[in-house]
Amino acid sequence: MRDRIVDALRRSDGDSEALSPVRRERFLVYLMGPYRTFDVDAMLPAGADTKAEVPSFATWNQDSGEYAEDDVLRLLQETRDCLRERGFNAFLAIDVGIDLEEMDAATQSIAFARASNATVFIAPQVGDNLRVGIEIGSVFEDLFATETMDRPAAEATPPERARRLMVATEPSVRSAMLGSVHSRWDASVRTFSDAADCCRLCAQFSTHIQNEELYGSVPRKD
Repeated sequence: MRDRIVDALRRSDGDSEALSPVRRERFLVYLMGPYRTFDVDAMLPAGADTKAEVPSFATWNQDSGEYAEDDVLRLLQETRDCLRERGFNAFLAIDVGIDLEEMDAATQSIAFARASNATVFIAPQVGDNLRVGIEIGSVFEDLFATETMDRPAAEATPPERARRLMVATEPSVRSAMLGSVHSRWDASVRTFSDAADCCRLCAQFSTHIQNEELYGSVPRKD
């Protein structure tokens, strides 16, 4: 998947505008956010009542948030471009251009996170639909489970791959899942005030992971 992502970003054959080349092409930073449409039915057990059993974050409530969906996508794109200017090969799912018939959105998120050096979920105040529980939860739990399934319970500490993930959120965002990000998976949650601050946080985190790969305890991807 890493090679496929790098090749796609190099060709810029996704659904977004062409991306400029970056210095560190093999250092992938996957930016996630509540901008994609999810197949909620696919995330629930067979026969579930979607009206009764889907939690509040599964419906976009634009009236109660401060952003329209296009605004959220714009924030993600601005952060991606800012990171790319700093040399990181940052990307959104739409930049890779994998058809949903080949791989559904949730599976793409897990695959992209596995393949990336760093992953950031950007969570602005969008009302009820943060999709934190669906998307962040599935990614974190996948990374956690795949590294702890063969360990004794006493050794099932948060894996190094969870250290590669960060949530960047506005101070006004409230979600039970955000509390679990640190308590269950020992991952970072940081707050930002505007687009420039968001880029700064993401760049600091990416630089930290890069240094950990070079000099610390996080294994290199390549």
